Amino acid sequence: MIKKLLYFLLILGLFSCQKEASFADSIILRHEKKEKLTFQKFNEGIGEEETGLIYIGKDTSTVEVKYYNTMIPAPPPPPRTEVKSNPKSYTKYFRGYFDRMKFSKTSISFDSLSENNVKIVIKPNDTIPKYTYNSETGTLKKYKAFPVFIKNISNRRLILPDLKNLPFAIFNDQQKWQMIWNDNAFICGTGWGVNYWEFEPNEIMIFSVNYLTGKDWGKFKITLFHNSSESFMMNYDKNILKKQRRYDEVK
Repeated sequence: MIKKLLYFLLILGLFSCQKEASFADSIILRHEKKEKLTFQKFNEGIGEEETGLIYIGKDTSTVEVKYYNTMIPAPPPPPRTEVKSNPKSYTKYFRGYFDRMKFSKTSISFDSLSENNVKIVIKPNDTIPKYTYNSETGTLKKYKAFPVFIKNISNRRLILPDLKNLPFAIFNDQQKWQMIWNDNAFICGTGWGVNYWEFEPNEIMIFSVNYLTGKDWGKFKITLFHNSSESFMMNYDKNILKKQRRYDEVK
């Protein structure tokens, strides 16, 4: 009787240790498996315009790892100006621009994202390629990244701004969650508050996030406005904290 009880408790413990199933578990990301990928160095991404957005939709059984070049179409160039763009041979890496962005003549009130309306699932142990093209150097880069899945779990459309990439937050020495970027570039723009798109109920966004690299070991999470993923551990270089252009905290 005691042996049966111990066996039952052991089985119960094994089931309790299993990770909770998520909507992302059935999604297959299709990409070349033998590509040579590198870690993105600090500030290496300056001049790379592509987003980290792979897919938005509901048909997620199999998704090809291709990236949107931009979420907001670029304005037409001045007359007699040569514009560099991705070579046609790179169409297997990129989807073009995001065609669901809308423009409002008045300022838009965006929805606040929280655990009540979106679910974030990360897979930091699943390496996928992050493709990006630098039009200044004519170089295609292939970085080591991992997928992030975001689902609208509410029953209404969510009004969102353009989302080019998702930032990290690190649990720093002051026991605070500090947002960090892998560059210290200054970004300016005039489209905030007037460009928007609608995230439908049950739709899923799939992003990639580049791994950091270094000899230090830290606790991270992915942030999306007022919501964030579960925490995970990753290598990084502590010097990246000294190189940040600004200091921001998240909860």
